[in-house]
Amino acid sequence: MMCVIVASVVLFAASSLALPGTHQRQFSIENIPTVLTNNGLTTLVDSVVKAGLAEALSGAGPFTVFAPTNDAFGAVDPSTLNSILNDVVLLKNVLTYHVVASALVSSSIENELTPRSLAGENLRINVYGSGNEAKVTINGALRLKTLEASNGIIYVIDKVLVPEPESNIVKVLEKKGIFSTLLTALKITDLTSTVESAGPFTLFAPTDDAFKALPPGALDSLIANPEELKKILLTHVVSGTVYSRGLASGAVPVVAGGNVDAVVARNGVTIGNAEVIDADIFASNGVIHVINSVILRSADEAKKSAAIQPIPTDVNIPSVLTENGLTTLVDLVVKADLANALSGAGPFTVFAPTNDAFNSVDPATLNALLQDVDLLKRVLTYHVVGSALPPASIQNELVTKSLAGESLRVNTYNNGKVVTINGALKLKALEASNGIIYVIDKVLVPDNDKSIVKVLASKGKFTTLITAFNVAGLKTHLDTAGPFTLFAPTDDAFAALPEGALDSLIANPRELKKILLSHVIPSSFFSRGISSGQLNLARGGSVGVTVNENGVKIADADVIEADIAASNGVIHVINRVL
Repeated sequence: MMCVIVASVVLFAASSLALPGTHQRQFSIENIPTVLTNNGLTTLVDSVVKAGLAEALSGAGPFTVFAPTNDAFGAVDPSTLNSILNDVVLLKNVLTYHVVASALVSSSIENELTPRSLAGENLRINVYGSGNEAKVTINGALRLKTLEASNGIIYVIDKVLVPEPESNIVKVLEKKGIFSTLLTALKITDLTSTVESAGPFTLFAPTDDAFKALPPGALDSLIANPEELKKILLTHVVSGTVYSRGLASGAVPVVAGGNVDAVVARNGVTIGNAEVIDADIFASNGVIHVINSVILRSADEAKKSAAIQPIPTDVNIPSVLTENGLTTLVDLVVKADLANALSGAGPFTVFAPTNDAFNSVDPATLNALLQDVDLLKRVLTYHVVGSALPPASIQNELVTKSLAGESLRVNTYNNGKVVTINGALKLKALEASNGIIYVIDKVLVPDNDKSIVKVLASKGKFTTLITAFNVAGLKTHLDTAGPFTLFAPTDDAFAALPEGALDSLIANPRELKKILLSHVIPSSFFSRGISSGQLNLARGGSVGVTVNENGVKIADADVIEADIAASNGVIHVINRVL
């Protein structure tokens, strides 16, 4: 048994709010290695000591540790486990993959949250269900209980997480060597780039043997008919990440439209007519479940399972936009020569600004768009996704790639009653024969997928804040991890501090780090998702929020500019340092 490192008694202020389905959190003034030891997680503790990480995990933090049980380590293939234990560099990489350099308190845990681990690779957190029945997974591993320490929070999980070079769904399929037919089919139907770069998706992936088992001539017929093949392939794709712990018997909405029936039983899982033979294969943009048959549905079955009535094939996206009075968008689509594309087979998802949304754009900016067809096309395609995202698939922190090549972030607030896209409010949903339309109240502006730090740098009024991030060792984290909400004090806000206060903080990086993390929320809160109350901070604890007719206050600071989208979250500019 290792000698327990004496904890520095730093009270970890955690929110009293609890995630639905969470266990009563066990609070301790001991540090993380001590809490792990006290709770019998001895294999993890021994590994931490062997890797030389005990001192780091006894530091100020805050950290979030995803802690596998002893049984989880025991379930790892013995030869694999021995390889890890005999290679300290590899062991350190595996263990740091279980650690996040901020406190993800239970109430900040949301579906599709992708925090960056200390190993430098993302983890994916999912929440399935609600209330006391909610299940939380990390890369598919089930969270069993929550423990608190003086320098962070620990989630005990039932599997060891294995880091691999971050590979998207297509790259994972290529590595496996048993999906050549599926990869060819994706290429023929022009779906490769979508499955490669968009998401998150759940792919039920038929093996080469599954395609060979199709009736004679069926595969050749599908390859000769790319549109029909595309529909079949999209029947295997679910929007959002659904690990096996999130699967339940019932209808599963697929990107092709309609549903596929899932049956979850003791002897395994079936999806449509296919059995899942290998589950929970992690990818950077979702998860793969291997199946032994190609899922085939008749048109009658698709119509029966769909949540809406069949739509006439001539009621395409431009027609539906016109019928619903979205005339400014339609005129711009025509001007940009995109009408034929949006009348095609699809499926597409269009985020459609209202006429009023276009009218609220600065006239000079709008005129510049109208005079530059390439720029207009880029802005419009930023409002389009090359797959159907039905309402049932919309989840908080869903990040999906637009046809412009840049990501959009979907958030849900107030139990799904409020939905935003890059902060724009979804007003209503419209169905078309070739996709779905979400009417929104703002025009979305593409901005090259800049991280929070890069957005700050481009604004020219956050020099002090960026310097402070650098001094506190937070710059890389805020440049690569997330999603975060940053309440960003301007240079003027720092200049207004009492004389000598800023110099004192710069000279004390640990205290500066605590102050800076008081400005960071570990998820995306656009203004439509902020209401009076408390927001949980990345450092632990919470901050008070007041929303009224005068604006938004965070503690004693006023939000003076809101909803600046970044690739890894959102920025709200404030006029005081918290």
